[in-house]
Amino acid sequence: MSFIYDEAVKARVKSVPGSTYSNTNRCFYVDDTEENLRMILGILSDYVDVDISQIAMKEEETAKVGSGIQMADPVSASSEIEADRISHGEEVFMPITVTKISPGGKKEEIAKGKKFGPVELRISDKEGLLVVKFMGIYDPEWIKELRTYGWCRYDTSKKEWLLPWKKLTCDSLADYFSSRGIEVRVKKSIVDEKLLEQRKMTGGDIRDRVLGEKALDGLDTLRMYLEENRYSSRTVESYMAMLEFFFRYFSGKDPSEIGGDEISRFLHDFIIRLGYSAAYQNQMISAIKTYYNITGSDTFDTAGLERPRRRRALPKVFSKEEVSTILNSSGNIKHKLLLWIIYSCGLRRSEVTNIMLRDLDRDRAIIHIREGKGMVDRIVPVSEKVWAKIDEYIVSYKPRKYLFEGQTGGRYSSESVYRVFKEALRRAGINKDVGVHSLRHSYATHLHENGLDIRYIQELLGHKSSKTTEIYTHVSRRNLIQVRSPIDDLDVK
Repeated sequence: MSFIYDEAVKARVKSVPGSTYSNTNRCFYVDDTEENLRMILGILSDYVDVDISQIAMKEEETAKVGSGIQMADPVSASSEIEADRISHGEEVFMPITVTKISPGGKKEEIAKGKKFGPVELRISDKEGLLVVKFMGIYDPEWIKELRTYGWCRYDTSKKEWLLPWKKLTCDSLADYFSSRGIEVRVKKSIVDEKLLEQRKMTGGDIRDRVLGEKALDGLDTLRMYLEENRYSSRTVESYMAMLEFFFRYFSGKDPSEIGGDEISRFLHDFIIRLGYSAAYQNQMISAIKTYYNITGSDTFDTAGLERPRRRRALPKVFSKEEVSTILNSSGNIKHKLLLWIIYSCGLRRSEVTNIMLRDLDRDRAIIHIREGKGMVDRIVPVSEKVWAKIDEYIVSYKPRKYLFEGQTGGRYSSESVYRVFKEALRRAGINKDVGVHSLRHSYATHLHENGLDIRYIQELLGHKSSKTTEIYTHVSRRNLIQVRSPIDDLDVK
């Protein structure tokens, strides 16, 4: 415990056998045993008032979960991944409050349970580093956790820990600290202040401009088209905001009179000059092209609106050995089945959480995937090995509507799927900057390596175009292993 300096309290705490003082954390440590707690209460009870209500709460929550389990906060156990951590007996700190009783009967709080944190995670894209800084009292176990991520260095001058920047590392550490009730502050690279100010001024000026009647009619036309064609609500709102901003830039001008050169000038002066991303530029062009494609334009050809060149990255794929390690890493049957189905059926996160019990067809050994990306339905085959795991899971968890449900019922969240996946990677000892989608990529790649025709893979994945599926031929080893390197023909030693 830590407390405002009081010589009498200090002397009594030091009298507890085994108590030690930490200069780093500025608090006393003692083994967490019932005997020590009774001793502390006995030594301090005639001098201070000790509130143990939170310890009682911990014991009550422990009884709900099972013997030998300690919980920091009922709320922190609400997520599926936290419940899994608790089931493995990980301990977390429970505070007690010590109040001094003055001769007049007045109570003065002089000590509280040790409060860890907060922890700051600062992302430095330019330097390729993830900076971890402990802003308050920290647990030495945290440093051990940092070292599990590979290269790790301590900057003594700034009192910061440096790790290679990876999104997976940042997310995993944020989950690690948050699940223990520690406040996490994530800070990203900051755009140049002058550029931010310029964006704010320019954007504010444009948004204050008045829309003409023709522009307002144009916005109504776009919304009707998007909604009638069942675009997602997120796409509708994004396109509407983009087109409204575009019309305000040309305030007072009839949209049909805006030419291609003017659009190019808009893209350069506002998006390029102010340093907006290629993704933002691409989305703006999509909104503009969609509007003019449905209304027509006499001043320019929408096909001439060039999109920014985008980096075409190859999908990140696991080896079959890595997949085996990941799928076997969790002892929780629900988490295990979740990952098994994603890989064995090649599903997206949203697709696996949307599976209902009525979508399972055991007789035909398939799962019906409804309203996948692009509102496309499809069926996927399920192996007998996975069916056996599904049967075992249903008997244990008894889901009511969805195959995977949250603790309070309803559909399992995509965020929970991501946390389960990251925890599986951590336990498997795989330190790769990848997402859940890599299991789907691996499924497609392994099918191709096994000789399945790319057209069947396209159907299984639910791709509209074969071009999307063909990217897996670039990462498949099926043809690569047949290539003979020219160095094999040289007499070199």
